[in-house]
Amino acid sequence: MTFAYPAVLFLLLLLIPFAMLAAYNFRKKREILREFIAEAAEDRVVVRGGREIDFFKTSLLLAALAFFILALARPQWGERFESMDIRGLEIVFLLDTSASMNAEDLPPSRLEVARNLVAAIVDALRTDMVSQVNFAGSAYVQCPPTLDYEAFKLLALASAASPDAEQGTDFAKAFALGLRLFRNSPSSQKLMILVTDGEDQEQGWPEAVRELQKRKITVFTVGVGAAGGAPIPIRDGSGRTTGWKKDTQGNIVRSQLDETTLASIAADCGGQYYRLGAASGIAPLIGILRAYERQQLSRKVKSRRIDRFAYPLLLAVLLLAGEMALSDRRIAWRKG
Repeated sequence: MTFAYPAVLFLLLLLIPFAMLAAYNFRKKREILREFIAEAAEDRVVVRGGREIDFFKTSLLLAALAFFILALARPQWGERFESMDIRGLEIVFLLDTSASMNAEDLPPSRLEVARNLVAAIVDALRTDMVSQVNFAGSAYVQCPPTLDYEAFKLLALASAASPDAEQGTDFAKAFALGLRLFRNSPSSQKLMILVTDGEDQEQGWPEAVRELQKRKITVFTVGVGAAGGAPIPIRDGSGRTTGWKKDTQGNIVRSQLDETTLASIAADCGGQYYRLGAASGIAPLIGILRAYERQQLSRKVKSRRIDRFAYPLLLAVLLLAGEMALSDRRIAWRKG
């Protein structure tokens, strides 16, 4: 037997002072009675409200209280198995981890803001399947589809703390890998959320978008960066900035947020584009995600312990009713 709320059992300790109080009250009652009845006459009277009935009534009250506490603790024994449908969306996050995400126009960096955005969206979900693809010049699966959001954040987000060393950004490769994650998906509601500064050097995304349209994949795009852009810092192994990325002429490169490309991708794939500078700005996107109709993703059998609180509760009520049914009778002289 187990208890759903075992801490409630500590209330049983209250029975000790209650019992001591009852014993004190009984003794005091006997002392008051003896002030009115001589000790020699005590054996000749019948006191129905005396020591035996007092002890019995007090025992019933204490027992009723004990069973009430047991009922509050919710005793459980035995198991039953329930079939539970898991309904939700399937969402793939495409997180840009290229060097340009090191830019500090959104402090502490674009990548850190992007991580916080993904974490905030995941925290707002409930039974949706999530996965993540990290990409720069190439793409790789950072977290496979899962319903375990804590594991997702530990694996996917913590690993994206620093940008990839590989240069370049290729949306097409990220989209292609995201489609592979949907290959065995049972859900008819499939979404991608592209989180990036929008700079795609390969420009292969139009063909990828046509494939997304064929597969009826909705894509939301999130632009991370300030409108004016920012230089790309170069950091050493300890994370300190040692310089700025420069072009072949020696000029400092400024990474610009390409909103036109991101808005076009979202419009072509039935989604929306958002330019975000802080986690608080994702409220509209979260609202849209919550409004989606959820489809069945999977079914699992869950064992659940059976609550048995009704038994101690019934005993407590019966004991309390028994105590109330007992009444004190007047003192009567014994005949003879």
